[in-house]
Amino acid sequence: MRVLKYILWVLLFFYIVTVFLPKENFYFYLEDKLSNYNIVLGNESLKDFGGVLQINNALVAYEGDEIAQIDKITILPFILYNEVSVNNLHFASKFQRVIPNKIDKASFKATLFYPIKIWIKLKGDFGDVDGSYNIYNKTIRLVLKPQDDFKQKYSLIYANFRDVDGELVYESSFK
Repeated sequence: MRVLKYILWVLLFFYIVTVFLPKENFYFYLEDKLSNYNIVLGNESLKDFGGVLQINNALVAYEGDEIAQIDKITILPFILYNEVSVNNLHFASKFQRVIPNKIDKASFKATLFYPIKIWIKLKGDFGDVDGSYNIYNKTIRLVLKPQDDFKQKYSLIYANFRDVDGELVYESSFK
C-alpha cells in the first residue's frame, strides 16, 4: 500500500509539472531554431490544455515559398514519454515527385528510458512507414509497406529504397 501511494505521488508530480510547463514558449523556441534554416511556420493557432499542446492550421514556408500545410499538430510532453503527432500534412503539388502529396498521420516518439532513439510512424496513400532515428549514430532506418501502385506513382522515392522480403527499406547516415 505504501509503495502504491508513493507511485501515485510521483505520477501526480509529473502530471503537475507537465501541466505547468511553458509549452508555448518551447514551441516558439523551436520556431526560432527552424528560422535559422529558413523554415517558417505561420498562420497557426495554439491551444494548451491539460498538458497537451495542439497547433492547428499551420502553414510551412521555406525561403518565403509555401511548401506545406498541416491541419493539426499535437505535442505530448510527458517528460518520461514524449510524442509529436502530425495529422493531414499536405505538400505543395510541385513536390509530388519527391514527396508524397499527402501524409495522413505522422508520429514521432521519444522516451527517457531509451534516450538515443526516436521512433517514426507515417501513414498515407503511399503505404505505412515504421522506422527509427538513432540520435547517437545519426542513422535513420525506415521500413515501408507500400501500396500496390507505389512504384509507378513515386518512382523517384522508390529508387532510394531497397526491396527486402516485400518491404522497402531505407537506411542512411547523417555523419
